[in-house]
Amino acid sequence: MRTDLDARARLEAAFAREERRGLMVAAATRSAAVAVIIGWLAASTPDRGLAFAWVLGTASVFLVTGLVQFWVYHRAWAPSVMPYVFTLVDSLALAAVLLLPNPFQTPGLPRALPLRYASFLYFFVLLMQAAFSFRPRLLVWTGLCGAGAWTVGFLWIATRPESIVDPSGGGDRAAMLTSYFDPNYVSVLKYENEILAFLLVSAGLALLVRRSRALVAERAEAERARGNLARYFSPKVVDTLAGRDEPLGRVRRQAVGVLFADLVGFTTLAEAMTPEEVMALLRDLHGRMEEEVFRYRGCLEKFIGDALLATFGVPDVGPRDATDALACARGMLAALDGWNRERAAAGQAPLRMGVGLHYGQAVLGDIGSARSMAFATVGDTTNVASRLQALTRDLGTSLVVSRALVQAIERENADVTLLEGLTARGPHTLRGRDTPLELWAGGALSI
Repeated sequence: MRTDLDARARLEAAFAREERRGLMVAAATRSAAVAVIIGWLAASTPDRGLAFAWVLGTASVFLVTGLVQFWVYHRAWAPSVMPYVFTLVDSLALAAVLLLPNPFQTPGLPRALPLRYASFLYFFVLLMQAAFSFRPRLLVWTGLCGAGAWTVGFLWIATRPESIVDPSGGGDRAAMLTSYFDPNYVSVLKYENEILAFLLVSAGLALLVRRSRALVAERAEAERARGNLARYFSPKVVDTLAGRDEPLGRVRRQAVGVLFADLVGFTTLAEAMTPEEVMALLRDLHGRMEEEVFRYRGCLEKFIGDALLATFGVPDVGPRDATDALACARGMLAALDGWNRERAAAGQAPLRMGVGLHYGQAVLGDIGSARSMAFATVGDTTNVASRLQALTRDLGTSLVVSRALVQAIERENADVTLLEGLTARGPHTLRGRDTPLELWAGGALSI
């Protein structure tokens, strides 16, 4: 569906923004790490000659390049391939700095001696930098670049005439020890262990980042679905539905209680108000009525200006759906009375509301297009509730309920005291219907 594609595109765009921020953090962290290394070298090296200056100078190159990378990412100038280019250059430069001889060091050390050091561990700083990007492919690329750069340096040293790769004398222990202590000895086993460990760690980190991205995507989708559910249901119901693979279920027919409420005379009232005041009034109304719907486990299907439609027994049929519908109607009218007392204290005009209730079969499911989808209850039951609400004006009452709802409340036997105060008004023919309905009404519409 297009909505799913749009959501996926927005998620990918969010990932891209976070990748760029991650690259900035990585460049800053890498520069900080290099600064620490430079400080450590300055403190641990007794020599302060040209050889020492060469070491600090080469280390400072990585500090500068790290700051350059941070600046490029911060300015958002870098194309998508730039991090891969930086990684390749950094890997080759690091291998060269670690393995090439210091031209100012006298006497010069054997070319094979740097391979004896633990210098390869510095490549893990590059791996750390790549991990901040949250890109699995960049981590794999860093592993390949580091392994490739170190391999080139290793082969350059191992193939020199003076280098000793394998101990002379085969399995002779004395010959092996002699070769090992030779300053020109190159350990193939050490190289293999370094490369293998580096590639395994880079692959493992790439899988970890990929899994993390998948979890973030799943979480975002779950929160999006949860947000959609929260538009209709109370937080407790959302918690239950969120654990289902198909929260609202398939399109189906079932019995539901339907509540339709509308302010009376709102159009006339709004004419004397500014648009900002009308919006504030509607928001206050929606918030108060929504609280009552959710209090009685209802589904808030939609607001229609100053009107609202709520259903009970959605998405699952319960033991007191009709009872909850009437309890919610009384709760909404009580909330309106409390609000009117607040308005009277502020010198504002009171509000009036008419509520219609019906109980019967309806079709439940998602309706709309791929671009705009919404959950809805469709059928004659919903239409009747709307007609009953309109009838409150003619009957001069705030609440009109159908006989079907009254009978359902009696069958449920959950709280029949809610029926007190309702009086039979006899059969009425509603607009658009041929068969009259037995109606009950309660409460005066006037304030």
